[in-house]
Amino acid sequence: MVVAGPTPSDPHEDTAVDASPFPVSHLPSTDHASPALAACPGQDWNTAHAAPPSFARPAHGLSPRALARALDHIERHIGENLSLAEIAGAACISRFHFARLFRISTGQSPMEYVLRKRIALAKEQLARGPQKISATAAALGFFDQSHFTRTFRRMTGYSPREFSLLHAPVTRRA
Repeated sequence: MVVAGPTPSDPHEDTAVDASPFPVSHLPSTDHASPALAACPGQDWNTAHAAPPSFARPAHGLSPRALARALDHIERHIGENLSLAEIAGAACISRFHFARLFRISTGQSPMEYVLRKRIALAKEQLARGPQKISATAAALGFFDQSHFTRTFRRMTGYSPREFSLLHAPVTRRA
């Protein structure tokens, strides 16, 4: 059987094998990498042995640093229209890998996490006392009051008004 390739006796052939499990040809360069990867602090994707973030923790979820960046971004922009691509960009990971790794890390999808966070904040606001439900809905990034009311009822079993009346502080009148 004849095997094609360099022979050890040929001094002009390079017999060294790259020890990296990730071939350089598969590494993104900053010339054509996504803006999210190019904007990641402290990362140089042009090095020969660096693995892109999608290979960093395949079975263990997001790294603690990436998860912290994503959760911080959600916290700071909870009242805005958040997209999966925007949150994944904050974590410096493609949105497809981010969604999968976020679910492994938290047990829920990124958008489910955002929705639960918004409802938790709504509960806090409604428990403080009487206020306009439409203002609460707008402040937490819901499209309109009816969307907020349907979502709140589905997740808590109460309408926002019922919840507010049940949990509002009791004030005594003289």
